[in-house]
This record gives sequence, C-alpha cells and structure tokens, in this order.
Amino acid sequence: MLPDLQDLNPQYFVEKFELPRVPVVITGLTDSWAVNEQWTPKQLMAKFKDHKFKVGSDDDGYAVRLRLEHFLRYCCYPHHAGSDDSPLYIFDGTFADRSGSTAMTDHYKVPDLFQDDLFKLVGERRRPPYRWFVMGPARSGSGLHVDPLSTSAWNALLFGHKRWALYPPGTPREHLLPKGVEREAVSWFSNIYPKTTQVDWPYARPVSIIQRPGETVYVPNGWWHAVLNLNLTIAVTHNYVSRANFSSAWRHTCKGRPKMSVKWLAALRQQRPELAAIAEAIEKQGDKALSHSSSSSSSSSSS
Repeated sequence: MLPDLQDLNPQYFVEKFELPRVPVVITGLTDSWAVNEQWTPKQLMAKFKDHKFKVGSDDDGYAVRLRLEHFLRYCCYPHHAGSDDSPLYIFDGTFADRSGSTAMTDHYKVPDLFQDDLFKLVGERRRPPYRWFVMGPARSGSGLHVDPLSTSAWNALLFGHKRWALYPPGTPREHLLPKGVEREAVSWFSNIYPKTTQVDWPYARPVSIIQRPGETVYVPNGWWHAVLNLNLTIAVTHNYVSRANFSSAWRHTCKGRPKMSVKWLAALRQQRPELAAIAEAIEKQGDKALSHSSSSSSSSSSS
C-alpha cells in the first residue's frame, strides 16, 4: 500500500521518496492546472479533432498517427477498442513540438517537486524524449518495463482510472517477463501479474495502485512497472533526472548516449559544477556499476 500524500515540500519529497527510491501517490499537484477543463474528451475533440496523434509505430519504426476524432470514435465503439486484443493507445512524445498541439503545454506546469530536471541542461533538441500526452481506452496501457537511462517519472492522471503494478530494482527480468509471454499490458496483467501476488512468489510483492483523476504517481528510477487503463484515460507524464538519481543516470547516459553525455558534462561544468565533479569521478571508475544495473530500457515513459 502506497502513501497518498498532498502538500509535500520539495526537500521532504527528496529525503523520503527520491533518495530512498520509494514510489508514492501524490494528490493536489494538478488542482490549479487548466488541463482539468481543457483536456476532457469533449474539449480535446473541440480543439484538436483534426490533429494527428501518435498511436504506435510501423514495422520500420515510423510513427503511426491518427486524427483525434477518429481515435475517439474508435474508443467509443465496443466492436473496435472493446474487442481488440491490444487496443490502440495515444502515447505522443511530440505533442509539444508539432504544429497544431504545441498549445497543450500551456495547460499544465511541471510541479515544484520535479523541477530539478538535469537533462534540460543539454537543451530541448539534444535531450531524449521526456514528455508524453497519453490517452487510451479500457484494456490499453504499457507492458512491464523500466524507464530508460535510469530516469525517474511522474504521471498525472486527469481523466479515468489506471491500474499500476510496480516491482523494485533487482527483481529478476526473467521472472517478470518470461519468454513466450506477450508483453502487452492486458496480456501481462492477465498471465503474469497474478503469479507475483501468490504466497510462493520468491521476490518482492508488487506495489499495486488504482490511480484516480487528480492523482500523480511518482516512479523512482530502476523500478519495473506496468500500467493498464481501466476505462478511457487522459494523462500527462514526464521522465526526468534529478540530483537524487544523477549518478545512475550519468552512467547509463555515457553508455547509451555517449555524444550527449559530452554535451551534458560541459553544461554541468558551467551550471552545476558539484555534479560535474561527481560525473568526472564516475568516469575515472569506469562502468563497473553498469554491469550490476538493469539493462532493460524502453523508449516510452510511465503511462
């Protein structure tokens, strides 16, 4: 059972949740956001019905986009989304950059708890994808994964309900994602999740959440998580690196994005010299720590 908190101050959040890597559900962070009125299905339809949002990728890795009007129709008809084995799901990381949807970023602000976003030092063009507009019908969602580059994440739910299952770092991948099992959220929750709640499960039991509108889930770096939409949901989610997970993120970035790590270190030397010193010390040690960390990553965030 996770604590359900509001009115957290940033320092308390860092000490009690970020540094010890403890998931938490936080209420009240979205109370003042315009998205509460602007991001209902009706309002989104009125303003963005002709805009094409990403609903997946083709076999060559190119984005598959669908007009919002068509997507909402798909969600509403039982013989479409209601019968698909793996329903379509808007998971759009370019909404803030594409003509026609950039205004959506004016409808919310990053909460104070998550303002320490160190990847922003390399600039918007160089940093990895980090923010997503997320919308999907019942039974859509994200299969089990660990967020990339040892980033942490926050997910603010504005409409509908989500089911989460989280497992701490160190839980063996082969037990959570055995070969031959489909990775889609609905299949994973049906076939694997129940096994992890049994008394003979040899590892940590899942942290289970039913997320409600107005609640923000914090996912610490390195935690496995899967998310299933219980009905039509609308959310915004960001990945970020703070001082609390900087060391791990630096190691992963050096290995996964070496060119960006060079630019990042240069920016750190100018703006956060105390962190640049940590990065340089890690470089001297080599990448030994990486061999003990999770190799799993995903191009998506916490949905």
